[in-house]
Amino acid sequence: MLREYSQTRARIPRTPFYRTLSRASLLALILFSAFPVISQADLLTEREAVNLALSRPVWLEAETGRLLLAESVVTEAGLMPNPVFDFSRDRLAMPGGDITERSVHISQTFDFSGRRSLRREAAARRLDAEKFDGRIRRLNTIAEVRRTFAEALHYMQIQDALGLRLTRIEQVSKVTAKLAKAGEASGYDRRRLEREVHTARTRLTVAQADAARSREKLAALTGNKPDATLHLQGDLLPDAAPALGLLQTSLRQRPDLASLLAQAEALSREQQAAQQGWVPDLTVGIGQKTLDETTRRGSGAIVGLSFSIPLLDHGQAAQQRSHAQAQTVRAEHALALSKADADLRGAWQQSEELRKAALANRRDASDGSHNLSNIAEAAYRAGEAGLLELLDAYRSELDFVTSELDLALRARLARIELETLSGVSSYE
Repeated sequence: MLREYSQTRARIPRTPFYRTLSRASLLALILFSAFPVISQADLLTEREAVNLALSRPVWLEAETGRLLLAESVVTEAGLMPNPVFDFSRDRLAMPGGDITERSVHISQTFDFSGRRSLRREAAARRLDAEKFDGRIRRLNTIAEVRRTFAEALHYMQIQDALGLRLTRIEQVSKVTAKLAKAGEASGYDRRRLEREVHTARTRLTVAQADAARSREKLAALTGNKPDATLHLQGDLLPDAAPALGLLQTSLRQRPDLASLLAQAEALSREQQAAQQGWVPDLTVGIGQKTLDETTRRGSGAIVGLSFSIPLLDHGQAAQQRSHAQAQTVRAEHALALSKADADLRGAWQQSEELRKAALANRRDASDGSHNLSNIAEAAYRAGEAGLLELLDAYRSELDFVTSELDLALRARLARIELETLSGVSSYE
């Protein structure tokens, strides 16, 4: 079979093949036949995807609901207890006649220790923590949308590259089939190309499945229909990252770290409130009592004063609990800050190195050093290379393109992680 292939290859006329498979006509075929014309209005950018995700009504309602819940706790903590109204009527049967006693009494409890004010301040700090948590949820949502957008764009570009390779191989296969019928090409070439076409279609199907899944995920995040996120526009390769020192400065104000500090402040206020447990709440009451007898009737004012005696429980358990919780939260903040700083430095170095590697790859591509197919086609036309060399050139060029896209995706994902770690997003 190999001998037949070698002998036949020398007899293959090169001109008909390249008349049918010129690069210009092939590219025109791909651009105007294989791929539909896309208008500018059909394109979705990364910024538009982020804006769509953050403006979804359900997302806004969830964030508003969490904020309103925290605000209600502040309102509740600042309210005085309701006054208590008491009415009683007693009737006694006496030998000289019945005696009826009526009393109306209103009492109100007052806080002279400042505990209510401190608890309200604690609730306000928890409201601040909830606002910080909302900001970190926003940053995480932005990061998730950007990651999904990048993956979807990557898969679609991989799909385009595989589609281009399949189109080129199919064109070669059609020409070779015609030549084989005319006895100008070997059966080995025909069968080898058929296998290559099958392999290319399989890889394209896998890429289409990956692209479809990423589009579905992006559509779920943005609230769009999957067909509305079909055409994505953007460059996978990110811009240069900000200076590490600026990012480390921003890290100190990262929302989740600021939330921990706000929670610690809230617990400190609760501890201060518990320290005032030895000051009792004072309840003051006023009212009127009426006494009816058979022959006479009288009434008078009632003034009442009551308070608990903080002899056994004066808030020592609540004080101990608040102190332990505040200490724990501050320790968690210190640990989280240390870890975040290390993660930030590592992510910055990774982002820079991946971007440099991707730029180097892109420079190689602009120099044309990866375009092996043109060299192989010229060699094949001159009789210096065979079909296997041509297919190997197509495969090598595809590997170069996919490697470039994979590297650009990794650089983009590293940049997104870097911005998320620093707490500063370009979309904020």
